[in-house]
Amino acid sequence: MSSADTHENGQVVVVGSANQDLISYTSAVPVIGQTVMGKTFETTCGGKGANQAVAAASLGMVPVSMVCRVAEDVFGQSLLNNFRNSGVIFDEESTVLKEQGSSGVAAITVDTKSGDNMIIVTPGTNFLLSAADVRRELENQSTKPAVVLVQLEIVPEAALEALKVGRELGAITILNTAPAPEDYSLDDFLPYIDILIPNETELQAITGGTPEDDEEKLARMLLEKGVKKVLVTLGARGAMIVEKTDEDEVKVTKVEAPDDLPCKNDPVEDTIGAGDAFCGALSTYLTAGLPLSDAANRACGVASMSVRKRGAQTSYPTPDILPECLQLPSNLAKSTTTSSKKQITFVTGNKKKLEEVEQLLLPDADSIPFTLTNRKVDLPELQGNDPAEIAKEKCRLAAQSVNGPVLTEDTSLCFNALNGLPGPYIKWFLEKCGHAGLNNMLDGFEDKSAYAQTVAAFTMGPGEEIHVFDGRTDGKIVSARGKLDFGWDPIFEPHEGGGKTYAEMENEEKNAISHRGRSFAKLKGYLSSL
Repeated sequence: MSSADTHENGQVVVVGSANQDLISYTSAVPVIGQTVMGKTFETTCGGKGANQAVAAASLGMVPVSMVCRVAEDVFGQSLLNNFRNSGVIFDEESTVLKEQGSSGVAAITVDTKSGDNMIIVTPGTNFLLSAADVRRELENQSTKPAVVLVQLEIVPEAALEALKVGRELGAITILNTAPAPEDYSLDDFLPYIDILIPNETELQAITGGTPEDDEEKLARMLLEKGVKKVLVTLGARGAMIVEKTDEDEVKVTKVEAPDDLPCKNDPVEDTIGAGDAFCGALSTYLTAGLPLSDAANRACGVASMSVRKRGAQTSYPTPDILPECLQLPSNLAKSTTTSSKKQITFVTGNKKKLEEVEQLLLPDADSIPFTLTNRKVDLPELQGNDPAEIAKEKCRLAAQSVNGPVLTEDTSLCFNALNGLPGPYIKWFLEKCGHAGLNNMLDGFEDKSAYAQTVAAFTMGPGEEIHVFDGRTDGKIVSARGKLDFGWDPIFEPHEGGGKTYAEMENEEKNAISHRGRSFAKLKGYLSSL
């Protein structure tokens, strides 16, 4: 794109790292061979990519997605739960690597006397995110990326591919040069970067400069190599934008946090994650439609707010505490925004089923205060005569596994001649008998009537009330007709279907009369009321 200044609509996609931080606070830092006692210990979710995604999503202005890799371990589940609670969207099936190493971990020792720290980062699955993975996930985003934000805590090939694909998709491409590369050059990256964001130290590292060199001079060097805009973060001094104009002149703009930021004179608690707060917030404001200088001004304010509280992600401001000077102008603000929504996990490993449910629940996404993802969860096979009670128990168990808002559904196909069989066991009957076998079950019966039923169950999380929504469609069993790739749809002809089977209908036509459509219409009404 010719100008990386503003980009309305779409979403922020962050491609980067996610780590579990294990922090020990001690007054005596050990030397080799020594064991010391710590004072306190805490675990937090970190990684520069995850920090930036959470900072962007916390503002509640635009959708934010994360492309990363975690392992199927306790740290991976912690990181994913944190994304869910923060409103960061991710594809669990791609994100979780089964039986492949461990999630990224940062072991941090903090000297309580000096405040200094020592950090050992074990990248783990962060380094298993490949260039091919990045291309596939960026190209398959359900919402077009407006900004693709990348850092350097993943393998260089993956970071470079993210910038290339972002450029191909017409997004603003942003590279935060943290950590600064030590054994490779960024020269191949520069032509694909719209906005390069280094801090002072990183700027010196990537240009070969020294602390005595002027930041503007070093930034100009990067412009000559093909970067469109260089945005240098300067800590308490704000930031500096160095860019080429359409007339090929160099323009320098210095920005700081807004003068009327309420916390501007409050004491600084710590600066951990402040740079990530800036990058995430900048991406959000650009996606919302602000020009770069205004976005940087507000991003400085978000970073300034973050340093007044201890920690990284726990310090990022949310809409309820965001001062007016950091809010969007009225012409850009939305009354309901996707990124401030919680994420519902729909328990299914079937992507086609997820697509159908998305069509039912989210055709007008602004009316629903949630986003939707899916996850395959191994649950015990529950049996009983009451579908609603079975659905409630399944939802309760799923909520314990997901540890957040969860949606389950149980579908039955009931033959009236067989007193309701196969009922909830239709999945297994179909696997063993096929379409023809299901028809054969009714040989000798004049009554071919049947009904399809869905019982959806939803809860906000473990221990919360479970709500059940049922839907039913009457019809009859016929020889298979239509597309054969979606369960038993080809053999069920609803009375209201005009002589078509489910499999012969277009999605919109089917959803209007289907058992699932009726169940989820009730669910949608409930979710819209929250």
